Amino acid sequence: MSGLRALIREYRRITDNEIKSETGNETLMGPRGPLKEKIEFRDLLNPGRRYFSAFKEDDKYVSSFRLGHFNIPDIIAGSAAGVSYIGGMNLGRALIKEGLADDTRSLGELMLEHKLGILDVISEEGDGRHLTMDIRVYECIECSGLPNIGRPICFFEAGIIAGALSEILGGRVDAYERRCWTNGYSFCQFDVRARI
Repeated sequence: MSGLRALIREYRRITDNEIKSETGNETLMGPRGPLKEKIEFRDLLNPGRRYFSAFKEDDKYVSSFRLGHFNIPDIIAGSAAGVSYIGGMNLGRALIKEGLADDTRSLGELMLEHKLGILDVISEEGDGRHLTMDIRVYECIECSGLPNIGRPICFFEAGIIAGALSEILGGRVDAYERRCWTNGYSFCQFDVRARI
């Protein structure tokens, strides 16, 4: 676990530097390029996950997830984003309701155990009625290693975070992905807003 903590510290340093060098206003762009028009089939087979690659056949695990998840052309095109988000929300809620996780720490452990990604809560601020969080996921199963297509695609993970936190907090939670491998970063960042 100390190796994982050191890796998270390194990821925080890398991601902070990427944020400092980003471009764009409405649509943020990270430093990784070049920009591609779309994700192609062969892109789905290269996860590029540093920590998880130490586990036997991680590339096959990720490829199987992606081939199942991205088998709907509309998901790659972005028009099925809502379906993916709702599916993630349902999963996130179920994880909490079934007692598989009960807070962000145990949700992060569950995501790590099932190789969905490395969850890192960067900040959390609230006033008793509203809560905002900056949550990053490193080595995300959905996008790690994919090309820069100019926009984030991890609606499923945003849904998992929103669904799990809505159950944990007992209120409405929205999670919006601002930064992703697919808009030039080496991590996913979710802006979380909750009404509790």
